This record gives sequence, C-alpha cells and structure tokens, in this order.
Amino acid sequence: MTEVLFYISNTPGIRASLAWRIAEKAWRQQRRVYIHTASEQAAQALDALFWEQPAGAFLPHALLTDDAAAGSPVVLGFGDDPGEHHDVLINLAQAVPDFYSRFTRVAEMICGEENERASGRARWKFYRDRGYPVQDHRL
Repeated sequence: MTEVLFYISNTPGIRASLAWRIAEKAWRQQRRVYIHTASEQAAQALDALFWEQPAGAFLPHALLTDDAAAGSPVVLGFGDDPGEHHDVLINLAQAVPDFYSRFTRVAEMICGEENERASGRARWKFYRDRGYPVQDHRL
C-alpha cells in the first residue's frame, strides 16, 4: 500500500524549497522521485528554481519532457502520465493526481497560505477516506 506523508508548516511560500529538501533526501537514499506540478509553466519555474537554490548544493533533475528525464533520479512533470516513475511522488498540485497509487510513497505539503491549507485538508481527507495510513510531519 502507498505510504502517504504530509509535511505541515505555518510558513507561507516554502513549498518549492520543501520539495527540494524532500527530493534531495530521497535522492541520497538512491530513490527515484517524480515531482508533480499543476502545469507545464509550474514545472519549468520549479526547474529554474532548482538550478538556483539552494546556493552551493546540487540536485540532479530534469523536466519530464526533456531527453534526459529517463536517466534522471528526479523528474519534474505535470499532466496525467508520470512516465516510468513509481517510487516517490512529491505532489505540488492542489489535487491528488490519478496515478498516485502507482507510487511506493507520496509526499504532500500543507503550508501557510489559507488556500493551500484548504486544499491540503481536502487531500488529507481523500487519502484517509480511501484507507491509506496518513502520517504527518510538523515543521
């Protein structure tokens, strides 16, 4: 059964940096990571941010639409097809993607903004109502 983890913080605007930290930890554990975003533009913006932040660190990643995606341990994507990834899903979209159950682990985030908190509560309820054991990590 898919393991579902929620990372909860009252700090607004940290979802991208939190996703980087979770992906970096999973990569160091030699896991493959798919970061799901709401749109192509969001995936591209996250890609740009990952190349810049944090200074002095590196996380090997590629956009799902890039040729390098097949060999990359961390892939940023959007839409209905995560490709060949089935290990760790980091969901940055407001809704649970249809393919979530293909993954061994799902990481969700609830951060400071009220709209994010409301959609996060809805995602929590979605998993709980389907019988998934949900764990939370308060930051």
